[in-house]
Amino acid sequence: MASLETNGTRIAYQQFGEGPDLIFVHGLAANRAFWFTGLAPLLRDHFRLTLYDLRGHGYSATPETGYSSSNQADDLAALLDHLGIDKAPIVAHSFGGAVALEFAVKHPNRVTQLALLDAKINRLQPTLKLSDCAHLTPFEQELVAEATDIDWEAEDQIGLKFLEAVAERRLAGIQTQVKNDFVPFADQRGSGRDAKHWLKLLHETTAKAEFLSTSGASPEQIAELTMPVLLMYGEYSRVRKSGDRLRELLPHCTYECVPNAGHFFPARAPRVVLQSLKPFLGESTPADEASSPASHTRIATSPFP
Repeated sequence: MASLETNGTRIAYQQFGEGPDLIFVHGLAANRAFWFTGLAPLLRDHFRLTLYDLRGHGYSATPETGYSSSNQADDLAALLDHLGIDKAPIVAHSFGGAVALEFAVKHPNRVTQLALLDAKINRLQPTLKLSDCAHLTPFEQELVAEATDIDWEAEDQIGLKFLEAVAERRLAGIQTQVKNDFVPFADQRGSGRDAKHWLKLLHETTAKAEFLSTSGASPEQIAELTMPVLLMYGEYSRVRKSGDRLRELLPHCTYECVPNAGHFFPARAPRVVLQSLKPFLGESTPADEASSPASHTRIATSPFP
């Protein structure tokens, strides 16, 4: 495992595969292994993949501060400088999408294509409530029903609260009847080390507040992006408000809805993502040479019954 000392912390990363560069950025409470479930193995024969752990995640260090999407975009810039990558496409999920978007705003000439998979952008969607999506997965239904000490309806950052509650129950040894291998800390495998680390990150650093910071790129700055952008959102995702707003700001984007899918569809259905990602990454016409294309929308093929 390789690592880079930068911006007051240590960032762990790895590269594999052959071909042009492609960068992956994972979301909160995950690590670079998120991409091993499907997309990375499917793309390694076509690209040289760069995967890394966000600060406070995986094998990267856990400093006291520096967890905002803007700070972490600076980590990404330092990593690409270290690896000698001048520009490349970026594929990012969830909070990783916010990091990638910040990087694109700060360094637009270094991003050839930007694929945001169920990305929540705090500046565009400052709250995330249980009511933002009427659909609850069976796992979420069980959690809400049993964690009666939490006023779920009153929570305005339900995503972080779900992750915190799942981690706490994991450390308490509470077994769920419904299994979900894609939600962090929910698979009941291992010692619970990741859950303990996540709770320490939330409670002993500034990470929790910074994860929710709305001080990122403004709508006006986002609207100035000209590189090709792919937006993919699950039909049952609570962060579709972010996708809808990005779609308005980026009229040249391609927007796709994954039917019957929630937040973790890149791990659950990598081949569905690949159907859209491969042709998108194969685009060769730079955005600044293309004539302002209209927004393209389609429904991705669902992997679910």
